[in-house]
This record gives sequence, structure tokens and C-alpha cells, in this order.
Amino acid sequence: MLNHNRVSAVLVSTDLERSQTFYTDKVGLTLSPETIKNHLVFEAGDGTSLLIYGRPAGNKADHTQVRFWSNDIEKDVAALAASGVEFEEYDTDTFKTVDHIVTTAGIGRSAWFKDPDGNTIAVFQPE
Repeated sequence: MLNHNRVSAVLVSTDLERSQTFYTDKVGLTLSPETIKNHLVFEAGDGTSLLIYGRPAGNKADHTQVRFWSNDIEKDVAALAASGVEFEEYDTDTFKTVDHIVTTAGIGRSAWFKDPDGNTIAVFQPE
């Protein structure tokens, strides 16, 4: 079974240089020595990683594709916003951001932003 194996989120990029700048300078990830041609591997917490590979046609999925877990979402969102990350804002009857964060009873708190290729990235703090 795979329950003890390392897991890596995978995204595509139409411009790897732009993605590298975004994820290192704005999100604060470290480029891994595992990076190979046409790929970027970023180290994340607890042995996890984010793999981004180059592809001429970008991914246009509209769902959350990567979720970073947080112990202090206000602090993490403030730091990302200060580095230039622009958060998605929502205002519906059941889903409203306050200071970029949505609180969902029984689940937790989340904030979303898009990377330069339009991939949806979440910051999530469980209840």
C-alpha cells in the first residue's frame, strides 16, 4: 500500500521561470536539488513537495489543486499578502471572505489564491 509513501502535489506551468519566481519569492518555498530539466520541485513541510512541470497549454481546472496546511492562518495569509500574493474574495449567502479568509463551521478556515498559471492554491487551518 502507499500509506507510508511520500506524496507530492503536481501542477503545470506555461512559464517555469515565472513559476519559480512566484513560488520562491512570494510563497516562500525552497527549490529542491531534485529539480530536473522542464520541472521544478519545491520542498515543503514534513517531507512533502510541490512539483511543477512545463507544458505549452496550461491547466485550467477551477478547483483547489494544492492545499497548504496552517497552524495560524491569519499570520500566513498576512505574510503572503505582504509578499504580493493576491487572494480570491467571495461574497455569497453561504461563503464570504473576511480579511481574505472563509470560515466553514465544522471544517475550518481557508483562503485561496492563484499562481501565475491560474492554478488555485489554498491555505487551510482545520478547526
